[in-house]
Amino acid sequence: MARPSSISRLPQELADLCHRLIREGKTIVEITDKLNELDAEVSKSAVGRYVKSAREQMTRFREAQEVAGRWVAELGENSKGDVATLCQQMLTGIAYQTLDQVAQQQLDGAAPDGKPAKPVKAMDLMLFAKALESLESSSKRSIERREKIERAAIERAAKKAGEVGQRVGLSQATIDEIQKELRLL
Repeated sequence: MARPSSISRLPQELADLCHRLIREGKTIVEITDKLNELDAEVSKSAVGRYVKSAREQMTRFREAQEVAGRWVAELGENSKGDVATLCQQMLTGIAYQTLDQVAQQQLDGAAPDGKPAKPVKAMDLMLFAKALESLESSSKRSIERREKIERAAIERAAKKAGEVGQRVGLSQATIDEIQKELRLL
């Protein structure tokens, strides 16, 4: 296992400064010089690797935000249930894709980098199963929440139909039949 970079081992205040300098778009030399002024004793190559990794993470984060923004725009601001469902489906897809990759590595006997595949640990399988169980539970709660919201909307519509029916002079039997039909939806 690779040891942590000298940058990730910095005290929190220096790490925060490094992150701020990266966000500000400072060069590797500027970041290295600033950290070394504060007695961090870091090399340009270590800072370079860290900056590259941090910028890649920021790029992935921005891309994820853009995708989420497009989906929210597509589904509408008030479609939080749809967005939650979409996220659950995406996570489930990722989970099964990961499981497929691990299974393929075990069958091939090699990881993508060509190194021998490590045996799957029982703890990893248990955690994976727990993650799938949590996704399924979340999906079930989402469906139940949506059904509860729909039932409340139908109940409000039935009540409103009764009020309008009385106002326009419908018989109570007709109003009851309309409300009954609405509640069967």
